[in-house]
Amino acid sequence: MAHPQNLTSATVHGVKWTTAATVTNAVLQVGYSALMARLLSPAAFGLVALAGVVLRFGTYFAQMGMEQAIIQKPELSATDVRAAFTSSLLLGAVFAGLLAVGAPLAASLVRQPEVLPVVRVLAISIFLTGLNATALSLLRRQMRFRTLAIIEVISYVLSYAGLGLVLAWQDYGVWALVGATLGQGLLITVLSYGAVRHSVRLLFSWAAYRPLVAYGSRMSAISFVEFINGSLDTVLIGRLLGATALGIYSRGWMLVGLPVYLLTTSVAKVAFPSFSQVQADRPKLRRVYLSSITLIAALVMPICAGAAVAAPEIVEVLLGPKWGAAVPILRIISFAFALSLVTMFAGIVCDATATLLPKLALNVATMLILTGLFFGLSPYGLRGVAAAVVLGEVVRTLFYLLLMRRVLTVPGAVVLRAYGPGVLAAVAVAGGTAVVSYGLRTAGSVPLLTLLLQMLTGGGVLLTLAWLAPPTQLREILRRLLDRPTPDGPPTGLVNRLLAGLAARLASPDGVNKTMSAAAEPGPGPARRPHPVFSPDPETELV
Repeated sequence: MAHPQNLTSATVHGVKWTTAATVTNAVLQVGYSALMARLLSPAAFGLVALAGVVLRFGTYFAQMGMEQAIIQKPELSATDVRAAFTSSLLLGAVFAGLLAVGAPLAASLVRQPEVLPVVRVLAISIFLTGLNATALSLLRRQMRFRTLAIIEVISYVLSYAGLGLVLAWQDYGVWALVGATLGQGLLITVLSYGAVRHSVRLLFSWAAYRPLVAYGSRMSAISFVEFINGSLDTVLIGRLLGATALGIYSRGWMLVGLPVYLLTTSVAKVAFPSFSQVQADRPKLRRVYLSSITLIAALVMPICAGAAVAAPEIVEVLLGPKWGAAVPILRIISFAFALSLVTMFAGIVCDATATLLPKLALNVATMLILTGLFFGLSPYGLRGVAAAVVLGEVVRTLFYLLLMRRVLTVPGAVVLRAYGPGVLAAVAVAGGTAVVSYGLRTAGSVPLLTLLLQMLTGGGVLLTLAWLAPPTQLREILRRLLDRPTPDGPPTGLVNRLLAGLAARLASPDGVNKTMSAAAEPGPGPARRPHPVFSPDPETELV
């Protein structure tokens, strides 16, 4: 196991790189989607969304959880790597072939015959996933997130912003999206193997497979149930309302889901290997878990709240006037993301501690409840389906509260208190954005200008809150993140000096009355009073 300080440094370094790559990709994807929405029809996006559901169905079985098993296993040998690569390669080839052959059945299940050729071609991506799964897992286990970030950005730029847009411009329709997907998979395969160069010799020995399969098979089952939970809305809309309605729903989902998901998973990618390395130390894992919730809630909840308020401008600017039906979907789905992308840390705790059977039971129960919600609310159209997603996330959050009480002996009230800074920030951002939006809409401001001012307002409110009156929980976490001594004396560079100044400000209880020039030598100052709403939580601490 890594030394705590080394693990902390590696974790912070990993978060920086994955966040940089994620933000870059989020900006690129939003711009890419805005252009593609004007070049392609909603039906094209709907067909690819349906094909994606079918492909994910095969992917979970093809991987058999080997990626997570490589990362989670306390001791990893060369034999384990060969066994993982052999299984991933062979299963990827088998399930790619099965999907290509069984594509007509998939098309009949979703009642969209046009999806047949799309599924058959995209089945190649499952084989590519089998090829690159081991290399990517080794990079994550080694916490080489700088390399992963470079691979992610290069593959996206060349495949989507390059190949995909060119094909769409040449009127290839849905095949522009297909070509971009396959191009990225091929580039990731080549680049990731070039970075790791693990053994590609096949291995056929059950003794080598047994420990990996014991963990991986359960992870695969859990991932499959989670896939069903996350795909019920897509299948239901495609089956009952058609590809056009699904295209509208998927674009409304993407506008808030894609940037928030990418931003949050930049932390989640680092969290799993980090949590795995401290899996035996439950008190430390509990502190890291609560810190993760506090940080991500403080970031995700205000973004979702601002997106819900600015939904009309976001849709019109990024997608165009013909996508107006996506506005209510974006608003409703924003609430689901505010819950699901914070709750995912409880799932990572289960994965890191091999608490897999209880997690599987939780997801099966959620699936049954979510199915009932979908059928009960589907008569209300797209809004009903979106509302069912939100209610399903509420149920899943409550289930995870109970499970974390068992796994980490942390009361539900303590977990909910960790959401506090995020809720406070969300209310402040939504209120400030709503006031500005009302004034600009009443004055007849153009959507682009309104959206820019909404973003500036939301960002300004969030920064002001963090600078002037950060809740004690968040203040302590940020201080620990930023207060890292530099190896070569005083910090250099503008960014490093700003971070050092912020660290000093957070470390000083009366920092709100100090200037940045005092950052180098902060005084002790009087004890700061706890935030009137959210009291300090001694359980919240970093690795």
